[in-house]
Amino acid sequence: MCQNWSFLGYYEGESRHHPITFSNDRYGFVIAGQNGQGEYLDDVYKYDSQLNTWEQLNNFPGGPRGYAYGVSNDQYGYVGFGSNENNYPNDWWRYEMSTNTWLQLADFPDLGRNHPAMILTEEKIYVGLGSADGENFGDWWEYDINNDNWTQKANFNFGNRHHPFYFSINNTPYVGFGHGDYINDNITIYNDFYKFNSNSNEWIQLNNFPSEGRVAGTQFSFAGKGYILSGDGDDHGPLDSGEIWEYDPEFDNWTQLTSHPGGARWAPGSFVIDCDVYLTSGYEAETDTYYNDLFKYKISSLCGCTNEDALNFNVNAEIDDNSCCFISGCTDSEALNYDPEACFDDNSCIDIVLGCNDQNSSNYNPDANTSLTYTGPNYLELGTGGYHYNDMWDMTFNCYENVTIKTIDLISETEFTTQIEILDNYNNQIFLKSFQLNQGLNEVNINFELNQGSNYKIGINGDNQGLFRNNNLEENTFPINLHNVIEITSNTTDSPYDYYYYFYNWQLEINCDEINQNECNDELACNYLNPVYLNDSTCLYPFDECVNGIEESGELIYGVYDENCNCIINDSNYTEQKNPLNKIIKKINVLGKEKENGNVLIYIYNDGNIKKVINPN
Repeated sequence: MCQNWSFLGYYEGESRHHPITFSNDRYGFVIAGQNGQGEYLDDVYKYDSQLNTWEQLNNFPGGPRGYAYGVSNDQYGYVGFGSNENNYPNDWWRYEMSTNTWLQLADFPDLGRNHPAMILTEEKIYVGLGSADGENFGDWWEYDINNDNWTQKANFNFGNRHHPFYFSINNTPYVGFGHGDYINDNITIYNDFYKFNSNSNEWIQLNNFPSEGRVAGTQFSFAGKGYILSGDGDDHGPLDSGEIWEYDPEFDNWTQLTSHPGGARWAPGSFVIDCDVYLTSGYEAETDTYYNDLFKYKISSLCGCTNEDALNFNVNAEIDDNSCCFISGCTDSEALNYDPEACFDDNSCIDIVLGCNDQNSSNYNPDANTSLTYTGPNYLELGTGGYHYNDMWDMTFNCYENVTIKTIDLISETEFTTQIEILDNYNNQIFLKSFQLNQGLNEVNINFELNQGSNYKIGINGDNQGLFRNNNLEENTFPINLHNVIEITSNTTDSPYDYYYYFYNWQLEINCDEINQNECNDELACNYLNPVYLNDSTCLYPFDECVNGIEESGELIYGVYDENCNCIINDSNYTEQKNPLNKIIKKINVLGKEKENGNVLIYIYNDGNIKKVINPN
């Protein structure tokens, strides 16, 4: 089994529990649910697994609701049940994924309910169990997709319950776990497991689950096996981790796989595309966080690219996961030559070296290949998080050279106005600016230059109606190095390495120091950028006449400059190099016009040599 979870970001809708989730071979859908304030939702979001993008669609026509469920085949999603502010609807809907259209089907003929089991087989959908008004159910119903009708089947007689785990393997429904009735005021959380034989209309008991009972997680099936993911344990408190277990029907046994990042979640959603399961939403009790995020987990090592012409062809793959790639290039978004079209890395990436690349400046860095770049941290790479609501905590960072923070990104839960401040090592406020934030991603213009120094702090000063922070950092996340120019070292809480607050995707610029206009800048001169001649714009050239000394009589001794601007005696050997027999054939100014007089002239000799002369008269 592959053992890695990948964090993919967030959809822009409200965080929620009990979302309706399903998918086809490319798109996943997140519908309705209930937010952290207990409000029922009716919004619809579509996830594109190939582009890793979200799109909000028209609202669910059945109205706001939570605790509802959905299943899908490649063409249609089927949605119903749950509850709203008034009752437990028994309406039943079909959603056509390719056209984004809804059709109301035959109502469920019995009591509506919260969190039933809902299982799709080839042409049937089975619904049963669940609860309403504190009563658990044990009935079992079959919906005929082709005929749009419902038929009651053999009851589930192993304890009425709600929020079970369930899935279909080879068109056979499997059901177990869940929250049963209280016995002597003691909670009942099951760890039993069953399958339904639709041909004989009977239930068959299977081996009990080999760990604690559980409830209120999510589930799916893939390639002949079933999976249960996250949820609460046998005390209806969170499991020790976001456990995932695989059920093999051939041997009637369970295997534990790698838990998802963060704590276990109550009432998340999931869907499967290709060889990956996607986990979204839910509530994490450990951090009191409702989520609107998305994780991906490759279910099987048998998945991969099966196209022999692809750059990433996997000879061991048995199941094609639509990952085949035909464009090579640099795939590192932090590299100087990042190619967003490339899907196969060709080892051509060039590391960014941020610095002044003007060789005429005093802070010139010969290794620099850019003076302006975006750099981390990226909220996706820092793991899970949620919205945070005060202005007490900052991020601490060092500057290793003078640098301008051009822009920085914040992710806001809603629209509001706030201020960003920067403090120096002595907690003096050196920057303060107000910003109007929109819901979602905001790039704000800081444009403030910081001098080299340590223990700077950046934070919010004032209103905070919800800014995203990461709250589940991996060990050794800090320090976060931004191209050896800035290093983010910690936060200012009592847990300085556990959280990352608010500020992402820093755009940094190294400003080249101004060129001293009082220096000679002619590369032909012997005193070109020579520190001995600072604050003197006069350019000196080899063979120009100079004063070498004074005779005892007081007369000046003249010489000429050599290539290093040393004034040497104008002896015969040197003057031979100067070739005094050369004649001036033309005098021009710096614009190329022929002139006899001027502050700066260029002499052109008959042997092709040229000479720049300052104040020749």
